[in-house]
Amino acid sequence: MRPCDRKYYYGEPGKKLLIQEWGSEDLPVVLFVHGFPGCADHGGLMAASSKWGAFRLIAMDRPGYGLSDLQKNITPSKFAEQIKGLLDEKGIDELSIITVSGGAPYAMAVAYLLQERVRKMTSVAGAAPLTLKNCRYMSSAQVRMWMLRTFVPQSVLEYTMGRLWKSGIEKVDQFLFSENNEFSAPDQEVFAHAEIGPLLMSTLRTALSQGPGALLVDLQVIKSAWGFPLSGITCPVTLWHGSSDNVIHYQYAHEMQKLLPKAELKFISDEGHYSISLNRRDEILGDLLF
Repeated sequence: MRPCDRKYYYGEPGKKLLIQEWGSEDLPVVLFVHGFPGCADHGGLMAASSKWGAFRLIAMDRPGYGLSDLQKNITPSKFAEQIKGLLDEKGIDELSIITVSGGAPYAMAVAYLLQERVRKMTSVAGAAPLTLKNCRYMSSAQVRMWMLRTFVPQSVLEYTMGRLWKSGIEKVDQFLFSENNEFSAPDQEVFAHAEIGPLLMSTLRTALSQGPGALLVDLQVIKSAWGFPLSGITCPVTLWHGSSDNVIHYQYAHEMQKLLPKAELKFISDEGHYSISLNRRDEILGDLLF
């Protein structure tokens, strides 16, 4: 993982975002929006690509993750307004966007708001809006999360998640997502890797260092309407999804392709939810940049 070149805060008190940047400021800009959970450190994995030197990467800890302020009322559209403010302040008039997994609602909101300023977007193993029809594609872990956020009172959920967090971040991970042996074979290879596995656990600890508040906000966002029409996203969007992804079912990628006006789906055999962004990193960035 490549260390960042610049690190700073953006925003007013109570809405501060930690920003990390890689690469020369005169290069084409790629905005990275991490998943659920995640943090800006994940940008270091993208910056380790062989395409390094061709782009300037900007990543943030989304609200409540890592060192960014928790914003309990954040929505994808409010997040997009904050990112627009950052880009305006930096004088960035054109950019590309890459997002992974549960970062999709937030990244899509940025693309919708900025319109012609976004030249292209990539969503890797991305989430899609939930409907009564597509709920059948949810994994057991996603059903568990949806039921918790829908039927358990906020105070009870905050207490339960707080207790789990105090007993160890690994307990939160297992409770929300699933035991390791439920992941696909390609993903289990990633977790077992001598360098990547510990690195992912380290970034999880960083992401949840403030507690589980950001997770609860994301759960609310993911189960709700996203607040803007996907049909209003005008830039080309490439959707990357692995056939072995059992965290976010590939059917959601097919649905997103239908909802977006200019979407291309790249369906990759024998890649999982986590493995695809690591094993196909150079292809993904090459498609986004060139």
